[in-house]
Amino acid sequence: MGLLNQVVWTFNDIEYNSIDDFNTKVNQYQKLILKEKAAWKPEEIVIARPLIGISYTVWIDRDSFAENETLLENDDFFEEEENSEDGLFQAEVEARFRADNGKNFTALELLYKLHQQMTTKELGDHVFFEGLDEDESARDIPRFYLNFGS
Repeated sequence: MGLLNQVVWTFNDIEYNSIDDFNTKVNQYQKLILKEKAAWKPEEIVIARPLIGISYTVWIDRDSFAENETLLENDDFFEEEENSEDGLFQAEVEARFRADNGKNFTALELLYKLHQQMTTKELGDHVFFEGLDEDESARDIPRFYLNFGS
């Protein structure tokens, strides 16, 4: 199942002062890119669970993991030279997110948390948000894969 596939966004290194400032930019971006097809619904509940895991592929070094991130590669991943380019490794990572209200995620909260997570990541050419795919085999908490486009 795809989630937020109708939302367009470009990840960048801008850190917004507030979630309201971020919402304003997302709303403007939807109208700029999608014109009359823009359908940004920031308050829509998109995940009705308080804790989720989201995996993604980024360029990272062994010391730049956030507190909520886990490497999804094998233990000797950073020792294998072919995985690296200019000191960075292309790796699959999972981040865990908690809903601010302890119950569920709105579209705005989820996209904001994803954007904040990506501000310090090297994404290469893949900076465009292309929705989330649910991992239907996940058992303990809902898990999703973040799709990037170039």
